[in-house]
Amino acid sequence: MFGTRGVPYHYGFDCGTALLDTVLDEVAGGPVLFVVDRAVLRRKVPVHPFVVEAVEQQKRLSLVETLSEYAVERGFDRGGTVVAMGGGLVANIAGLAAALLYRGVRLIHLPTTPIAAFDAVLSLKQAVNLAAGKNLSGAYFQPALIACDLTWLTTIPPREMLTGVAEMAKNVLAVVPDERGRFVTAVAQLDTRPAAALQALWRIGFTAKKPLLARDPHERREALVFEYGHTVGHALEFMSGGAMGHGEAVAWGMLVAAEVSTMLGHLDEEGTEAHYKVVGPLRLPAPTTALDWVDPAALRARLATDNKRGYLAGSAGDVPMVLLQAPGATVTSPGGLPLTLVPDKMILAALDRVRARDGWAA
Repeated sequence: MFGTRGVPYHYGFDCGTALLDTVLDEVAGGPVLFVVDRAVLRRKVPVHPFVVEAVEQQKRLSLVETLSEYAVERGFDRGGTVVAMGGGLVANIAGLAAALLYRGVRLIHLPTTPIAAFDAVLSLKQAVNLAAGKNLSGAYFQPALIACDLTWLTTIPPREMLTGVAEMAKNVLAVVPDERGRFVTAVAQLDTRPAAALQALWRIGFTAKKPLLARDPHERREALVFEYGHTVGHALEFMSGGAMGHGEAVAWGMLVAAEVSTMLGHLDEEGTEAHYKVVGPLRLPAPTTALDWVDPAALRARLATDNKRGYLAGSAGDVPMVLLQAPGATVTSPGGLPLTLVPDKMILAALDRVRARDGWAA
């Protein structure tokens, strides 16, 4: 999947024991550092792990350091394996630790949430937050193996399900618009036919990411499209201190990006309406309630630290964003990157337009 190097991804339903046997075969002969979300332990998985409280405030370099010291003190060496079992935050913490320990040790992902299974582990990016913003410190590092029993995903809280589903909405809008029907059906089936729904959502994530990451594994060129909705989304999530989940934040971010695209004349009304129709089934709160806490000055400050800074040369107040001219078709810069510089004042105006569009959410 990543450039010329493939990564095995084993998945299925009610196959957890077989998958763990596969992992044990993979790590035989060396020490294993098992990094796990405390919520996974509550599901009675029989492990003796390094336990992580998977909250946004913990996603810092200090936790990576603590994890690394823990490993070395217990005899972990360069022949060892870091196994990450949990959601996207755990995957990032463990992945960055694996990249840094002895300058790189083997990494295995066991995703237990949709955001991890459908999105986070399908990327080489391992990152943590700094005081200035989200995902500003990290590395690119390839796992040796990914394994997921999709049954694990059926036990998570609705908010975590929303996060994974929102990322698939992003893929539908920005990369694979032909998957819109599959996406809408899958979301509708989550309560009644979770197995079929989760497999369909997994397929959307894999279909969207595989070809782009094969060509651009470090997501610095065409694969920057996966940042769609994340400019404003990351800012909102960070400003909220974790009160707003990643999925909800990215959903609002996509709607803002659509309004910006419309304001700049790139996206027609049909394309904008498509965003509200795809995001509508995510059951977001009313925008007048969900976004009334956003302070414009604070938002502009966070936008100024967005992790896409430096790709394009702009003026103070210009923010690089992924914009669309139609679902699945990005607006590209003269250098061919799927990025456009947008004045922060326009982003704030677009947020106001999203606030004013009440009554569309399912």
